Amino acid sequence: MTHSSSDERRTSRSGALGRLLLVSGTIPFDLIVAEHGSMVLRVCRAVVGVHDAQDAWQETFLAALKAYPALPTDTNVEAWLVTIAHRKAIDATRRSSRAGVSFEQLPDQVATAGADEVDLDLTRALATLTERQRLAVVFHYLGGLPYVEVAQLLGSTTDAARRASADGIARLRSMKGALR
Repeated sequence: MTHSSSDERRTSRSGALGRLLLVSGTIPFDLIVAEHGSMVLRVCRAVVGVHDAQDAWQETFLAALKAYPALPTDTNVEAWLVTIAHRKAIDATRRSSRAGVSFEQLPDQVATAGADEVDLDLTRALATLTERQRLAVVFHYLGGLPYVEVAQLLGSTTDAARRASADGIARLRSMKGALR
């Protein structure tokens, strides 16, 4: 059995899902979640921050699960999931901007420092970028998408997406010392 280009586009870089696709004709959704879940979470964290990322992640995969049966076989699953995650993250941002903050029940203890410190630094650093730069960096570096697909998500050209990403990375590198 040969490996067609549509099979290559639908699978991830690892190739394991591609072999399953060739055998069964379709990939079970739970394997897609296992393969791409961490990438989607990184995208959600970068767009909405660590506090709302889990909700955006869950909403992403709920929406993806509903749409999965009708997904064309030549779809790039990674790009499809990043698109959904981006939209769900925007929805979460809009919801949180409209929601009030309640101070009736504050936690008894202050959260301890841990692994999320790095995520918080990244989130703060990404927040200093323009929206186009932030999304280009998130989609390309955290989401792993090629610039052609980043450009489609941003509604721009490949060169513009590449430039926005390069400018964003340059800005983040200039801030590197300020984050520590």
